[in-house]
Amino acid sequence: MSTHLANVYAFLLRGYGESYTLIYSEPPTYLCKIVGQDKCGGKVVFIYQEDRSLSDKIYSSPRKLRINIEDGGKIDMDLTGSPLKDDCVVDAIEDISLNIKIDQGNSWKVEEECQKGIPIGKARSLMCKANFQFLDPDAAGSIWILCNGADADKTLLLQYEFVSGYFSRGIISFSEVIQVNEVKIESIMRQHMSLNNGISTGQVETYIENIYQIKPNISVRCCWSSTAALPSLIDLTSCEVTLRQAFRLDACNELTEDFMNQLRILTVIKNDIIAYKSLDKCDAEAGNEVLVYRCGCGIDIGKLRESISRAFTEIAGLGDMHRAESGIKCDIESVVQRIKLRQLTDLTDKLWEILRRCSSYKDLKMAFTILFKCAAHCNIVNTPTNKNRLAEIITEVANKRLAIPCLTGTEPLELLLEIGLEKLYKDYEHIFDESKICSSNDLKSKSLSASQHNDEKISMPDVRKSLRNAVRPDPVAMRKTLLHNKAKRDNKFEHEETIGFKNSSFDENEVSERLAKLLQVHCSLEHLLMIDINLNLSNVYSEVCEQLLSKPPRFLDSIDENLVDEIEISLSAHDVREHLEGKDPHERLISMRSENKFREVKSTFYYTMNNICPPGISEYFQSDDKEASKENTYYSWLYRKIKTLH
Repeated sequence: MSTHLANVYAFLLRGYGESYTLIYSEPPTYLCKIVGQDKCGGKVVFIYQEDRSLSDKIYSSPRKLRINIEDGGKIDMDLTGSPLKDDCVVDAIEDISLNIKIDQGNSWKVEEECQKGIPIGKARSLMCKANFQFLDPDAAGSIWILCNGADADKTLLLQYEFVSGYFSRGIISFSEVIQVNEVKIESIMRQHMSLNNGISTGQVETYIENIYQIKPNISVRCCWSSTAALPSLIDLTSCEVTLRQAFRLDACNELTEDFMNQLRILTVIKNDIIAYKSLDKCDAEAGNEVLVYRCGCGIDIGKLRESISRAFTEIAGLGDMHRAESGIKCDIESVVQRIKLRQLTDLTDKLWEILRRCSSYKDLKMAFTILFKCAAHCNIVNTPTNKNRLAEIITEVANKRLAIPCLTGTEPLELLLEIGLEKLYKDYEHIFDESKICSSNDLKSKSLSASQHNDEKISMPDVRKSLRNAVRPDPVAMRKTLLHNKAKRDNKFEHEETIGFKNSSFDENEVSERLAKLLQVHCSLEHLLMIDINLNLSNVYSEVCEQLLSKPPRFLDSIDENLVDEIEISLSAHDVREHLEGKDPHERLISMRSENKFREVKSTFYYTMNNICPPGISEYFQSDDKEASKENTYYSWLYRKIKTLH
C-alpha cells in the first residue's frame, strides 16, 4: 500500500511540483499532535509552499533591558551599588524572561520553520481537480495540504484520505485561545453532534488523553475510552498511565556525574586500544603517536608511589555492607551518595582510582612498574579478591611464582580498562542492591551475564549428533592449558602467533558489549533518580527497573553528549493519582466518533498550553488579549473527518 501512495506522490509531483513543494515523508510534528500520534499512520504526501526567509525571522535576540538614558551618560564611581538605585524596568525584565522561556525549546522541527501555507481557495480547488479524483484507488494513507489560516475558519490543513470503498475528507482548523476552565464536555459534545446534521448515528464513542508535564523532559499521559453521554474529562482511577522521560547524557544528576565520567574514560581507553591495534605493526612512529592515555588529571610521582604502597599495605575495612540493615536511609539519592563516598575494599578497585589519574601513557606504564615492584617486595595485607588479570598478576608476583612483568604496547591500557569495568559495575551493583531496587544477582542476570551466555553458546563445538562424528577431529582446538585456555573466538585483534602467556587480553566485542550494558544501567539509574526526585514513586522502582534493563543495549563507538535516552513506562493510575490530582493537563486530546451504516463522523479536539506551530504558520492564530492573561490558557484545535460510502 505504501508503494501505491508513493506512486501518487510521484504523479502529483509531476503535475504540481513547479507551483508547490511536495514531500513524501513522516507527517509534521504539529499534525501528529493534533490528530494523535497513533492515528497518523506512517508516511503522508504533504503539500505546502516553502519560504526559506521565514527561518531568519523566527529567532530574534531578546530585547535588552531598558536603561535610563539620562543616567547612562553620568560617570558613577560608586562600585558598591545600592538596592535603592535600579535602572532596570520591571516590564523589560518580564519581557526578557518570556523570550528566554521561548528559547528553552520548540515543539517543532527546524525544517518545519520554512513551511508556509497555501491560500484556502487554492487548496480547495487543488483538491477538487480531476487529477485528485482519479488517483490510484489502491493507495492507502493521506494527502495533506497546508493552508495559511487567513480565512474566517482559520483552516490549517485539508486532508484527502484513501479508504477503499469510502469517500473520506478531513479539515484541521484553529479554534481559539481559551482559559483552562472553559473546556467543557457539554460544549465539545455539542460541536461534534453539529456535524451529524440531524442524522442518527448511534452512541458516541469518546477517547480522552490528558498529558501532564511534570518537567520539560518528564510527562505523564493518562488515557481512557467511554461511551457515556457526557464522559468525565478527568479520570485518575481507571485510566491507562504512561510515563515518558528523556535523559540527555550531558545533563547527568550531580550525584551520578562521577560514574558517568568513569564510563567516558573507559570508552576513550577502548577506542585508543582499537586505534593502536588497527595500525600496521611496521609503522612504529605512528604507533607511538597513537599509544596514549589522555584521561587523567595528573599525579605527582612521589604521591603516586605513596598511594600505591598504602593500597597494598593498609588493612581493608568491612566497607558499608552493614548499613542497609542498620536503619540508614535506603532511598536512591542517599544510597548513590553513600556509594559515591564508600570506602573501597578490594585492591584493584583502589588501584583504578589511583592509576586513572595518570597524565600520560608514560606515567601509566611507570605506575604499573611501581605497583609490580611493590607487590614483589612488600608484605601485601590487602590481597586482591576481584577476578581480573591484574589481580592474578599481583598474586603471582607476590607469591614469587612470576617475575615482574614488563608491559608493552597497549597492555597497560588493557589492564586499566579491565579493572575499571569491574569497579564501575560493582558501584552500580551496590546502588541497586542497597536501594532494594533489585538484587545483585538480578542485575547481573538482566544485564551483563546475558553476553556470557551468548559467548558460551559461540564457544561450544558445532558437532553433529551421530556415531561417526561423535569425536571432534581437532581435539587440540578445545584443550584447556595455560597456553591455550579458551576456545577460539571471533576477535580480529587475536592472532595465532600471539597466543600464549599474556599480561593482558582485549576482546573488542566483549568490551563493547560490557560498555553498552554499563551505559544501559547508568541510564536506568538516571531515570529512576528522575522518578524519585520528581514523582517520589518508590513502590514502582522494581517494576520500572525490570522494564528498563530488558531493553536492548545501545552500542556506541563514543559517548555523544547530545545522545538522548527516551523511555515509556506503563504505571498504575493509583501510583500517580495523588501527584496529579488538582493539576491542569498540559495537553488534552478528546476524540469523538459516531457512525451509522453509511457515514462515520469523527471530531478531535486538541488543547495545548504551548503553541505547536512555527511562527510562519501560526501568524493568523494569535490572540494577544488572552495570551497576556496570567491564568493558564490553551491553544485549541479542531480536527473534523467525515467518511461516507461512495
